[in-house]
Amino acid sequence: MKRINSAGDMAAIVEEYGFLPFFQSGIPGFSVEEMASPSVWFPPKGEGVWEWKDPVMRMTGCAYGKFFRSHPGFISSELFPVLAAYRRDGYDMEGMINDGLMSHGERVVYSILEETESESSTFLRLKSKMAKSSFEKAVSDLQMRTFVMVSGFEYSLTKDGRPYGWGKARYALPETVYPGFEESIDRYTPEEAHKILMERMKKNFPDAEEVLIQRFIG
Repeated sequence: MKRINSAGDMAAIVEEYGFLPFFQSGIPGFSVEEMASPSVWFPPKGEGVWEWKDPVMRMTGCAYGKFFRSHPGFISSELFPVLAAYRRDGYDMEGMINDGLMSHGERVVYSILEETESESSTFLRLKSKMAKSSFEKAVSDLQMRTFVMVSGFEYSLTKDGRPYGWGKARYALPETVYPGFEESIDRYTPEEAHKILMERMKKNFPDAEEVLIQRFIG
């Protein structure tokens, strides 16, 4: 099993595998939680896995969000349009709304991001005027459908300008982050996308049960 001791290690795994879930994925050993050395979870000094999310996104251009059974993780910029083609199943947002496949909360959050391009989690919730639980469900569901992603994290700063504390997620539409994202999705039918994702995972984990891979892909 690969080990994570630095942001560079995390970035390299994302690039090699195309995916990297943060927490246990159902495929033994395949997560930051299982790969990261204990010393980098909550180091007494310096940064650890929680602080490395933003650097990994910058180093690789990968997407981050709740893409794996509503749990967070990374997807390479190469595979994210493929996953979107599979998960969106031929729909754009207008089609989802017209066919009654989007909740009211999802529509509210999406429309705000469509207008503003990106928002911190704090201001996005305020603008949505939703209860915390309803807001979190809407944002989580939109990420699972690949209509929303985390575009970065924002930190409070000390007097001398050093970041500290838990980073607040900034959300955006993938189409805002990746130019030509819609065109990239249109290159694949949902069936073609599913085949690519399954083949990539089987190559990465030849001993994993197919049912576990399918559950991971969603």
